[in-house]
Amino acid sequence: MSLFARIEQACAALIERAFARTFPSDLEPAQIARKLVSTMEAQTRDEDGGLRAPGSYLVYVSPVDFARLADHQLYLEREWAELLRELGTRVGVTFAGGDARVTLAARDRLPAGAIEIEVVEKDSPTHFRLRMIKGMPVNGVYSIQGKARVGRSEENEVFLLDPSVSRAHAIVELDGVAAIVRDLGSTNGTFVNGERVEARRLSDGDELTFGNTRMRFETE
Repeated sequence: MSLFARIEQACAALIERAFARTFPSDLEPAQIARKLVSTMEAQTRDEDGGLRAPGSYLVYVSPVDFARLADHQLYLEREWAELLRELGTRVGVTFAGGDARVTLAARDRLPAGAIEIEVVEKDSPTHFRLRMIKGMPVNGVYSIQGKARVGRSEENEVFLLDPSVSRAHAIVELDGVAAIVRDLGSTNGTFVNGERVEARRLSDGDELTFGNTRMRFETE
């Protein structure tokens, strides 16, 4: 049995289990899962006597579809990546960088229902900046490697002089493909571009709000 036939045989049951009955919608996460699998198939190469696929995948959908899926973004990204890992294990494919990683993002030019997947060839970012827009210290710029806790406690890497910010407010960290912000149960919430979030992937230029403090996320 060929590689692609083995992948397709394993794929159907795994997708049904993870997505098919969970997210009925115009743009099914199962559709995205199948396109991810197709991309992995197309990019798999025989290297040093073994089969190797790219490790990082960017999934682009329309802003409308992204807004609808955003509340489940982290769950979906984990499930898509786990699907690729399981398929890789079953058919003997390893991933560049040692693991499969998936990031969901919006692309303005895409119509509703469309999906584009790009393979990330470059090395994952290791640094980012948080630049103060409104708050104290004025004009503060924090250059971060890996991750940073944000809050009113001096123990945080990003220490904010803002009484509306919780002592341990949020964390911003890189996960191998992109950056993510997670609220840590703060009193006044964490916002990305004006929308309150529990956790959200970040793009260069996104505006983060912690209490009355506003900062811009910048990649380096």
